[in-house]
Amino acid sequence: MASGRYSVHLANTENDLKAAQKLRFEVFFGEFHAKALTEQHTAGLDSDKFDPFCKHLLVVDNDNDQKVIATTRLLLSAQKPADLNYIAQEEFSIPLLDAVQDNCMEVGRSCVHKYYRDGKAIQLLWRGITKLIFTHDIRYLFGCASFHGTDIDKIATELSYLHHYQLDDTPHVARALDYQSMNRIPKAEINPEDALGQLPPLIKAYLSLGGVVGDGIARDPDFKTLDILITVDVDKVPDQYYRFYKKQADRLDLEPLDA
Repeated sequence: MASGRYSVHLANTENDLKAAQKLRFEVFFGEFHAKALTEQHTAGLDSDKFDPFCKHLLVVDNDNDQKVIATTRLLLSAQKPADLNYIAQEEFSIPLLDAVQDNCMEVGRSCVHKYYRDGKAIQLLWRGITKLIFTHDIRYLFGCASFHGTDIDKIATELSYLHHYQLDDTPHVARALDYQSMNRIPKAEINPEDALGQLPPLIKAYLSLGGVVGDGIARDPDFKTLDILITVDVDKVPDQYYRFYKKQADRLDLEPLDA
């Protein structure tokens, strides 16, 4: 589906996947200086063991030779091998995934090219995600969302806001394995509106859908990020957002890039 000069597609070929991996490398390793860990990284590709089992969404600039300008990958419970954990389980204990085996989808490795961060590309990624939610009857959407940098004090307000206002209160609350509390500032000292405005766009998008955060922060020294776990129960998405995204999904045809 096009949005002006942009369109969103599912990766369908090895070249499509490499284009996504190349953009991920440029953003995470080139721009944000993550630590290269594999031979693929030395080749300028961000590739790992999860990629073969994921669906990969690509947003392309049709006026620039279909250059991939944004990407995210999605690991569906129906496509995950039984002996492979979800990516987020490397950083979080997630009891929900023990209680619910099916109809889950993990979002990860989301990024947008630095010259295209005007909001349009991320909107198209979300349309693609919601299309897959409805197509595959997904009940739980979850994933790690990151703050770039590893200095907790610099984002104390944002983390404390998430702790006081957005913390999961179900029995299945996720918890960081290497636990560090998000509760850095008393609730009375936080302006919720200001703190919400300071959050990264991906986190705000999750929260707008009724997403809740797990307990604690995970520090990723290789990617130089501070990660939180967010879960969305699709059955609890506010009605106005559910209707909006359902309409968008019904209008979207996720054709392969080379179709």
